[in-house]
Amino acid sequence: MTTFLFAIGARDRASSRLRIWDHVEWVAARDRELIVDSLLPPAAFATRIAIISRIVTRLPQWIAAFFRADAIIIQEALLLWPLLALKHVGKRRRVAFDFSDPVDKHGHGLKGALRGFAFRRMARGADVISVENRGYLDALAGDARELRHFYGPVNAARYLASRREREPRVSEAPLRIGWTGSPSTFRFIAPLMPIIDRIAADRPIELVLIGAGTVDYRFEHARPIIQPWSEPEEFGLVPTFDLGLFRLEPTREALWRGAGKLFIYMAAGVPFVASDLGIAHGTMEESGVGYPVPTDVDWEAVLRMAVDDNDGRRAMSARSLDFAAHSLSYEAYRARILAPLIPSREAAV
Repeated sequence: MTTFLFAIGARDRASSRLRIWDHVEWVAARDRELIVDSLLPPAAFATRIAIISRIVTRLPQWIAAFFRADAIIIQEALLLWPLLALKHVGKRRRVAFDFSDPVDKHGHGLKGALRGFAFRRMARGADVISVENRGYLDALAGDARELRHFYGPVNAARYLASRREREPRVSEAPLRIGWTGSPSTFRFIAPLMPIIDRIAADRPIELVLIGAGTVDYRFEHARPIIQPWSEPEEFGLVPTFDLGLFRLEPTREALWRGAGKLFIYMAAGVPFVASDLGIAHGTMEESGVGYPVPTDVDWEAVLRMAVDDNDGRRAMSARSLDFAAHSLSYEAYRARILAPLIPSREAAV
């Protein structure tokens, strides 16, 4: 039996790593032949010319893999939507479409219209749609044959091991506020830099920014630690945070976004301050973890409260670890989402 895993990005793209690339060995171990590829190259090589060249040269391989496979998982990429009309040519194939970003809402004008059309065709043609934001359960109810919901997933076991291995921070150490992401997503928390700097005038604060790139702000009080993203650094540093950051701009698209950073914080046992809208609202309400920020003007007040709430942060840390193990982990994701889609040879017989 053959499985085709088709990711939107290479292994350096967070959502693709968490939902496709980190599960390659697990899928292969289920006595299956495996084909894995991504629409986009690694971010360092993702120029427009390189992307077009990759699509032109690899598209025949992707089409061949589609027809060869018995089970297909397409993560966020819309390019292969026409093939879903042919998914039962020659044999029955089970096709799943998995996404966390609101891929149907990106772009404007003709580009946005084409993406919306391809998304609707994908939603109606796939056998299963797996979503991270619960809002899509209602939005796709009339289109999808079968809808499944899962927060994350995150490699919770690895974060927990890293947390246990690190040395306890001394009580006199500065409070460590942290964030992990990329230069393109740093813009969401950039407005928080002056706020954190003002709070640091009253107590020592370290601000750890993983993957932010260039930070265009001169700190006077907070001590910034700007760390390039790498997988070992993320697993090693995030569990050292005392408080994580998750801000969404109050836009329509924000209501549909995923919340990968929140799930990383929870797996690492890190309490967080988050915009109280979209997926973050539901996640905080369901888990009992997080300091919700009602509107953008409330960020400073909520951050100050979270910084001073030592007992509350400790309680949230314990709750988040438990929630991650049962609701966000790779083990839970494989059991609830992947195993029914791509059963082992023995289970399929």
